[in-house]
Amino acid sequence: MKIYFDMNIYNRIFDDQTQMRIRFESIAIDILFEQVEKGQYELMWSFILEYENSRNPFIERRLNIESISTLCEKIIEPNDNIKRIARDIIKNSNIRGNDALHPASAVYGNCKYFITCDDKFIRTMKKSRDNLEDVIKDIKLYNPVDFLRKEMDIDVIE
Repeated sequence: MKIYFDMNIYNRIFDDQTQMRIRFESIAIDILFEQVEKGQYELMWSFILEYENSRNPFIERRLNIESISTLCEKIIEPNDNIKRIARDIIKNSNIRGNDALHPASAVYGNCKYFITCDDKFIRTMKKSRDNLEDVIKDIKLYNPVDFLRKEMDIDVIE
């Protein structure tokens, strides 16, 4: 199964780990990367992830993410179909600019899951789900902790 991580997933380990939510998400993300390494999921990388990472002002973070990106077997390159999907996402939701290129890339890459730490993004996409149904198809959007609980059926602290 193909899975797409938003850029904030790759950066989460660099966030303040004294915050419980961030720590839980970081642990969940580690588990997800282990699952990718074991071949349970096929992690997709995209041109927009590459672009955002190249603009990361923190060299250590940028290099770490470049290293992690090697887990991805395929890279989704920019094309007119992705641009069209992104325009449809923008037109039918409150998602704007480059943020629309991530789900558009996931759709184009036939991903089953889109994982992000951005609750506002998830709420916005879910609120617009009816308008986006033909655009994003059956991709499931999750926070990494919720993904473990709901899709992998791993019992975590409530």
